[in-house]
Amino acid sequence: MPAGSIAFHGGVKVRTFEAKDEPRVLEVLQAAFGQWPRDIQGVAPSEFFGWKHVAGPFGPSTLLVAESDSAVIGFAAYMPWRLRASGQTLTTMRGVDFAVHPSHRRRGASVALIQTAVRHCSGDVAFIWSNPNEQIRPGSLKSGRRQVGRFPRFVRPCGPLRGMIRRACAKGSRTPDHLRTEAEPAAEILRDGAHASLLLAQQPGDRLATAKDLEYLRWRYGRFEEYRAIRADAGAGFGGMVIFRPRRHGPFWVSHVCELFVEQNDRRSARHLLRQVRDAAAADFVSCSFPSRHDAALFGFVQYGHGTALTAYPLQQDLIPDPTRRASWALSFGDLELI
Repeated sequence: MPAGSIAFHGGVKVRTFEAKDEPRVLEVLQAAFGQWPRDIQGVAPSEFFGWKHVAGPFGPSTLLVAESDSAVIGFAAYMPWRLRASGQTLTTMRGVDFAVHPSHRRRGASVALIQTAVRHCSGDVAFIWSNPNEQIRPGSLKSGRRQVGRFPRFVRPCGPLRGMIRRACAKGSRTPDHLRTEAEPAAEILRDGAHASLLLAQQPGDRLATAKDLEYLRWRYGRFEEYRAIRADAGAGFGGMVIFRPRRHGPFWVSHVCELFVEQNDRRSARHLLRQVRDAAAADFVSCSFPSRHDAALFGFVQYGHGTALTAYPLQQDLIPDPTRRASWALSFGDLELI
């Protein structure tokens, strides 16, 4: 994006991020979200910022700041994100970390940030997309984004519900240390590049999915201790690997399956890995992404909640598959959480 400022209504200006802006940007993110980064422990905000927006496997993010009276009041980041479908790779921009300081909302900063991002996307960008939270989504749709739909969440209890509820109601009965899993850190599993690359090569499809390679997996899951992995060797059938993360949701603990790779999409291997996730930690539920409720039911999972919303803004015509259709997408839980 070229240097310089662009004036918008209400006296709001948008310009490119500069290194000196980082302290104020982090303040805006903390004020907007209450905590940033969210749902991750043991990492400083500045370190997380660098991991996410500087060291990304698809390149550094396009970073924009909104100013009013020379003070930074808003921030938006657009991560370059490669998607694959039907043998082709698409270059897209993914909107993330969209924040306006609470004291400056409803003054045009949101619209200014969104419109500026569109103007500065290069010609090879196929579309802009994001999974906005409920606060940002209405403004995103007013700015021309199209509602794609929601990605459902599926869960399976790890035991009798009555017993899980009784344990959950016992205050202080379980802590993060209690849930410590015996599964290896994902970083350790991902050191075996040959094994991971073999599994990634077995993931064909005609729907939009993140272009995952070993570099991507190491960046995404190798940095944080929370992510664990289990590998199944082909000696017991087809090979496979699962990456998951235990998290607390209210009184319950949930093991979220972020990635599930099995050779030739073998269901038996997938069931085996999901059982291992269930047994790896004393969680109440296992959560996993599936293409449909029917597919989820085959593994004993049921849908819960409203799911994660997705919006898209095509910049090229006649895209195949159409990114504004829910059926065109195949995203994992790891594609949507934390980023």
